[in-house]
Amino acid sequence: MTTKPDTRLMPAQNPTDPTTGNDREGVKAVGILSSRPGRKRAWDEMSEIDRVVLLESVRQRRKVQKQNLAIQNEIYRLRSMR
Repeated sequence: MTTKPDTRLMPAQNPTDPTTGNDREGVKAVGILSSRPGRKRAWDEMSEIDRVVLLESVRQRRKVQKQNLAIQNEIYRLRSMR
């Protein structure tokens, strides 16, 4: 008995052995994967107030990092002038 191959499957995923026509037991026929549905990000689930607070904290952190970098650069500049 011959079975018609499922066109939704890739050739290697065909559940029957084309040489003998026997079903391969224990082998799952897996179709071509469809694209995943879009995931929601934490940002999308945050309230508007939480977003503003988060953005402000990031701005403050970057400002402090910039100041620290300027201080370190000044220290290295002064050390190199010795």
